[in-house]
Amino acid sequence: MAQNNLEVGMRCIKYMLLCVTAIFVLTSALIISVGTTIYAIYHDVSFFLDSQLFSPATFIIVIGIIMLFVSLFGCVGALKESTCLVNIFAVILSLVLVLEISAAIAAYVLRAQVADMLDQNLRETLPFYYSNPEVEDGFDFIQSRLNCCGVDSYLDWADVPSNGHSGIVVSNMTVPYSCCAQTNYEIVGETEIQECLKLYASGCLPRITYLIYQSAGLLGAGALTIAFIQIIGIVFSFSLASAIRKAKSERERRRWEIQERMINAYTSLNPEKEQKPVVYVPFQGQATA
Repeated sequence: MAQNNLEVGMRCIKYMLLCVTAIFVLTSALIISVGTTIYAIYHDVSFFLDSQLFSPATFIIVIGIIMLFVSLFGCVGALKESTCLVNIFAVILSLVLVLEISAAIAAYVLRAQVADMLDQNLRETLPFYYSNPEVEDGFDFIQSRLNCCGVDSYLDWADVPSNGHSGIVVSNMTVPYSCCAQTNYEIVGETEIQECLKLYASGCLPRITYLIYQSAGLLGAGALTIAFIQIIGIVFSFSLASAIRKAKSERERRRWEIQERMINAYTSLNPEKEQKPVVYVPFQGQATA
């Protein structure tokens, strides 16, 4: 009865571990997708970001790839009822859990530094818009994609000399074409004339800060969610390893008992063939030729 209960318990733990491992595969693919998406978002505005902000996203992608391969240990170990593979799976999961918690903490710490860092970078690079092609491309990208203009508003461009470059002239200042929110096209003769009717009113600093802030928060929340699932997997893994050890020990004990019973039954039915125990006495002395 105890053996049957142990077998049933081990089977339940094994199938539950297989289910958790399957969830790991799905969540690994999900976390890789989230990490690559956020990395792509950071890359689009990378000119205004410090390189350290890319670390959590890269970290999450690496963790997802590791979890994808580690899941194989759990599947194979559970199917083959291998104590070694299941223990390896649990230990690696524990290490990855520590890495995920570190990534979550790093994401939230960097999240608090985003506003000051972006404010400084945007204000320092804005005056070089017309002289530096990289600054021009960077501002044009965020202004057109995030529907914003300048750092705080389009009035920031009043302090930026155009140096003869073309743009939208508003109140004796030149604003880049990427700040235009509404455009009207007219054809005069064979020439198409583009006229900006409305500028983006919001500045880019709050928009890009919110974008990075939310992305870092998503990274941290994703890492903590996966960490919770991993804790369940670690518990199931160690439980399955313990159950496998107990089941193997119980099987060996029962095999030994069956063998003893068969020998006793055979000797009771054939007493004349009962073998007397042989006692080996160690030889003392030296053999002579």
